[in-house]
Amino acid sequence: MSFSYDDTDLNTTTASGRLNSTRLLLGDTNSLEPQVQDSEVVFSLAQNSDNVYLSAAWLARVVSMKYAREVDIDLDGILSVSNSQLSKAYSDLAEDLEYQAKVTGVNLGVSAGGLPRVGTENSLFKIGQFWNPPKGEEETISYEG
Repeated sequence: MSFSYDDTDLNTTTASGRLNSTRLLLGDTNSLEPQVQDSEVVFSLAQNSDNVYLSAAWLARVVSMKYAREVDIDLDGILSVSNSQLSKAYSDLAEDLEYQAKVTGVNLGVSAGGLPRVGTENSLFKIGQFWNPPKGEEETISYEG
């Protein structure tokens, strides 16, 4: 299994920095117990337009599914492994990372009714333009933010 992680190379501008940042967000920084391979991280980044938060969330769901397939084990209180808890923890992590992707995304902006606040200056709206059938004459108003 190919695994690499360099905590001195955490950024979103280089391929290696994105790989390391994605691993950090996933919590997969221990080379003795890797959860995913480098090729899987690279594939995830490609599938998520190099967004490290969405990539880490995607991988967290993959790891969650891996643990969901495994059974919980309890050997008379001597040894127990709770894969269902690991599955739930990675699923929760995926949700948190998806939220962070929305909050920290480059497309962060305010919109209402599908219209972004930026770029609506001097837009023309007509009273009654959406009435069906139209009610007589439409009055033109100007919306200026």
